[in-house]
Amino acid sequence: MLPPSPGHRFRRLMRRLVLSLPGVLPTAAAYAAPTAGGQCYADLAATRNFTLGLPRHAQPTPDGRAVLFLRSNPRDTTLHLWRLDPATGTQTELARPTGTDSLSVEEKARRERARMSMTGITDFALSDNGQTALVSQGDRLMQVGVTTGKLSDVPGHGWIAPRLSPDGTHVAAVRDNDIQVVTLATGQTRRLTHGGTETLTHGLAEFAAAEELARPDGLWWSPDGQTILYEEADMSGVEKHYIADPQHPAAQPVEFRYPRAGTANARIRLGLVARDGGPTRWVGWDSTAFPYLARAVWPKGQGPLTLVVLNRAQTEERLLSVDPATGRTTTLLSEHDPAWINISPSGDGRGRSLPRWLPDGSGFLWAAERNGHWQLELHHADGTLNRAITPPGLPFVSLDDVDPGAGTVTITANPERTRTAIYRLSLHGGAPVLLTPEPGLHAATFADGGHTRFIDSLSGADGSATTTLRDASGQVLATVPAVAETPTLTPHIEYTRAGTRDMDAMIIRPAGFKPGQRYPVVLSVYAGPGYKQVLDAPRQYLESQCMADHGFIVVSLDGRGTPGRDHDWERAIKNNLIDLPLQDQIDGLVALGKRYRELDLDHVGVHGWSFGGYFTAMATIRRPDIFKAGVAGAPPADFADYDTAYTERYLGTPQADPDGYRASNVLTYAQSLSRPLLIMHGLTDDNVYFENTMKMTQAFIAAGRPYNLLLLPGTHMLTDPTLRAHVDDAREAFLAATLKAPAPATLN
Repeated sequence: MLPPSPGHRFRRLMRRLVLSLPGVLPTAAAYAAPTAGGQCYADLAATRNFTLGLPRHAQPTPDGRAVLFLRSNPRDTTLHLWRLDPATGTQTELARPTGTDSLSVEEKARRERARMSMTGITDFALSDNGQTALVSQGDRLMQVGVTTGKLSDVPGHGWIAPRLSPDGTHVAAVRDNDIQVVTLATGQTRRLTHGGTETLTHGLAEFAAAEELARPDGLWWSPDGQTILYEEADMSGVEKHYIADPQHPAAQPVEFRYPRAGTANARIRLGLVARDGGPTRWVGWDSTAFPYLARAVWPKGQGPLTLVVLNRAQTEERLLSVDPATGRTTTLLSEHDPAWINISPSGDGRGRSLPRWLPDGSGFLWAAERNGHWQLELHHADGTLNRAITPPGLPFVSLDDVDPGAGTVTITANPERTRTAIYRLSLHGGAPVLLTPEPGLHAATFADGGHTRFIDSLSGADGSATTTLRDASGQVLATVPAVAETPTLTPHIEYTRAGTRDMDAMIIRPAGFKPGQRYPVVLSVYAGPGYKQVLDAPRQYLESQCMADHGFIVVSLDGRGTPGRDHDWERAIKNNLIDLPLQDQIDGLVALGKRYRELDLDHVGVHGWSFGGYFTAMATIRRPDIFKAGVAGAPPADFADYDTAYTERYLGTPQADPDGYRASNVLTYAQSLSRPLLIMHGLTDDNVYFENTMKMTQAFIAAGRPYNLLLLPGTHMLTDPTLRAHVDDAREAFLAATLKAPAPATLN
């Protein structure tokens, strides 16, 4: 007999991993079997929702004469570095991966924090003159001549978090938990810090910053390339967590330092060291009162080195200027909020970090939610407010470029709650000029020092995905070529508003929708802080369309607690993460059901991942009158087991607010489970640890409540296409078995 194929072995393993506990529906094992949607989900998984082959990290050179970008083939995740000549349309491969990626445990964790699941050449950085690019593949580095194409290896391996000096002559990177600098011309390596260990790192962002504060960096070059600012993180006091790989029981568990809510964080401090070595000058601020470093900005020109720090409760933020010669700091401004401070947005990682100093040092740009919405402001050098730059009614999203010569800024903003667009504004006042009229989600990328051309990455309202090079007026000069497959399904989405609170909502109907027929409803949900579910970018919802095409109507809503609306809307969940979001989702569903009779609200299911998985478990348990089944992926069941920087922002510490934690804890209500619930969780998840699902299932067992469990070999991200397709298939099969009537229902 021929041996089973890898895919067959995987499916057989998955069927064994679907556990049916006493009282569970007897057909639970069938939920791991393929459904009619199998090929659709397989195509989506193999192509990453048809995003493989699209340009990534596209960036113009400062002179605008070339565009560098990363791109894989349509059905693999291996990225190559490409150069586009906009004038001729010629594309040239500058660097391709060699061999396989070699990743340390530390680098794997860093990528998990960054949600980086691609392979090959995963990052590049340009020198200020645009002539040299530093390329990363695994733990190896290469330098590339942008115009010549000359490629050479940087000596050594095991490099983590490399940073190219502004002049392109040196690379600073972390190896063995210390910072080393490589002179590219000679290959000479110099160690700048000493004493690094697994619990005392130099040059790396600690867990809280990388996971929750959108700060991946732990070292920064001075503009002249002579000095490095770096973070030292002491994790010796942080709780130890161990993750074992059940597929390799002979391997030792991996130790992680994970700061649970109410426990110790890493202790950090910042040091300044010369590129050629020497003693460290430590930066002084009250890190006991303000332990979180949110941003470090070392501007070109006359502005000072600047830090943004937060207190642990994240109710106070301070902007500090640093004297590099002494390490002394001065407070420029403070922001306060009794609920919590949101860190200045940065356009999903594409925008400029704030503050952004004017080149003459006369002032800086800053963003705040001062009037209920984000606005871009100009401040004097002493921190006092000069004036608002963005007008009321145009919420600020990110600062993309400052052109001091023209006296203008380019920003991304929200002309509507579900869309973004790019605008140019004068620093001296006047109406914004729209640069990107196409509806959808836009994101701009400028080269440092290049103001005349920018990359516009668009997820269009028409379902398109394009990357274009535009000039300063918004005219399209070139399209960055893609090789992605064309999606095999078309989103059928209706965007609307729901309920008395005017919530953003979308309804996804099957391609073969039949008026007069009623369909079971699936709520695809997140409903938590930091993530907006409803966006006018249909291409992002292909998985939901695949589910809808097999006999469902999929609904999503943004209730209180989600971003992108206003200050009070987002902060309504302070001290209770579930009651208002749950009520809003139900109110929205009921309102939509009254308007659209095809929504069969007698057969409603719910599914989500991470916070969405948490919401799913809560909704299934607490409101069985509405939700007849749920599929919860990687749910943080007890927020006392989730990390400090996220959880304490919304709930404080467990010691200070035990009632808030109790109200927000799935275990509090576990004994009331009465509807079918399928839980999915990766056994090696180092974000939402598997202990959350273990505690939840133990509570169900103690209460005699039935449940279903699908164990996944992997982490929080589903990177393996076979695994991802299986998860999508199993989710649909479970909901089909628990929601669908024997025959299609029709309207009376």
